[in-house]
Amino acid sequence: MIASEGSAIDATQRYCWLTIAGRVTARRRTAELWFVPADGGVFLMSGSGGLTQWCLDLEREEQAVLRIGDNSWHVRAAKVTDDEVRAASLEMFHDKYDTPDHDRLDPWLANAVVFRLVITRELVT
Repeated sequence: MIASEGSAIDATQRYCWLTIAGRVTARRRTAELWFVPADGGVFLMSGSGGLTQWCLDLEREEQAVLRIGDNSWHVRAAKVTDDEVRAASLEMFHDKYDTPDHDRLDPWLANAVVFRLVITRELVT
């Protein structure tokens, strides 16, 4: 478990859910995503180079709701531009999600976009 504002983030969970307003319609949509822990929140990664809807939405609207397990938080997102932080986060994704016969680290290092989500407030359910 990773300490955050209020309740802890359960890093053993395989998926998180990100709810964000669409950049065109402003309708809220939810994406099921992989995550790894970050100081004060989590990293999210798009292996498609940031062309997914959730990435494009986060670039426009930095506020979102993150749910992991039974806990939810308001978060503020920023694209990771520091090469060392990006590479370290992608190594964490590799360690958590890749198997020895399915190694995607090199393509991720070449193409992936990483966002860091910082928890701003826990939501009580």
